[in-house]
Amino acid sequence: MEVHHSHHPTHRKKWTEYLLEFLMLFLAVFLGFLAENQREHFVEAHRAKDYARSFLSDLRGDTLEIRTAFDSESFRIACIDSIIAISSAAKGRASVPGKFYYFSRFVSNLYTLDWNNSTINQLVQSGNLRYFKNKELVRKINAYYAEQHIKNRNNQISHESRMKAADLRGQILQSQYFSPFTSLNFVQEQKAHVPSPLVDSLMQSQLSLTKDADKYMDQYINLLSDWKWRLEFYVDSYPKLIQEVNEIMQILKDEYDLE
Repeated sequence: MEVHHSHHPTHRKKWTEYLLEFLMLFLAVFLGFLAENQREHFVEAHRAKDYARSFLSDLRGDTLEIRTAFDSESFRIACIDSIIAISSAAKGRASVPGKFYYFSRFVSNLYTLDWNNSTINQLVQSGNLRYFKNKELVRKINAYYAEQHIKNRNNQISHESRMKAADLRGQILQSQYFSPFTSLNFVQEQKAHVPSPLVDSLMQSQLSLTKDADKYMDQYINLLSDWKWRLEFYVDSYPKLIQEVNEIMQILKDEYDLE
């Protein structure tokens, strides 16, 4: 007895079906790529705004620091000018007006800029400046970062001058007269002299110098003259630096809608 097998024709996909499946797969991958790209863009934009907000706060603090340094160093320049003028008039004498002691009190002070640099260090050292897309902003931030390092180096040079000046001052001024002046507060005196019966009396008197003062006076004055030149250079640079800070702050405000 013969057995008859039924044959069912196998369905073959048309090339259009393969094309449709490929297009659907491609579209799914492409849409996934777009979604991931959009997510990364959103994350980077969010990080950029966070950095901008933090940096803006730091820059406001830096502005106050720079202005304080400007006032401090301007006062120190005025003190050095007075020391030079008094020493010139009293050259070769064994005593000087008490104001020489007063102004000499402040040459051992040094204002060191305390940068608010946590955010800028993260931006520059960690490569996070890439979150900022404004090329002009990035350029200005890099320039400001370099300027901070220059100012730090200047502070180190000033510190060396300060130490030398303090050492020479100790060879020139008698401690019994100078001691009352050491209690004066630099910041207060910078704003206005605070009356003190003892200090004011000494300032109005002729005060003796050490017996070896002549050996060190020229070194002292020359050092202060050189330091004054550098302080004037620093002071002259501060208004421009504040302008640069203000420009960065304005770009951050405009770019990231900050106040």
